[in-house]
Amino acid sequence: MTAKTMDIKLLERNYKVACPVGQESALQQAADALNERLQETKERTQLTNVEQIAVMTALNLCHEWIRDQNDQAAKTAKLEEKIQLLQATIEQAMSEQRSQRNR
Repeated sequence: MTAKTMDIKLLERNYKVACPVGQESALQQAADALNERLQETKERTQLTNVEQIAVMTALNLCHEWIRDQNDQAAKTAKLEEKIQLLQATIEQAMSEQRSQRNR
């Protein structure tokens, strides 16, 4: 896959990054979202060092990502329980139906 170089701006600094052809819009959306989060961190923490702002933002994003993964795992487990209950109910109903036919 071919890549092209794109310019993105984060905290008023310009960066050149490689981007697969056809993914320019997705990269720009990601850069815009990241820049917004960096700005929020900068304003909330009053930090001025770009590296510290980046690290704090990365930690916050990772924390949110892990929390979302845990939430999703809990939802998946609940759904799996419901599916097992439904399967058991269906199997019970089918077994009862077979038993009634065999009488």
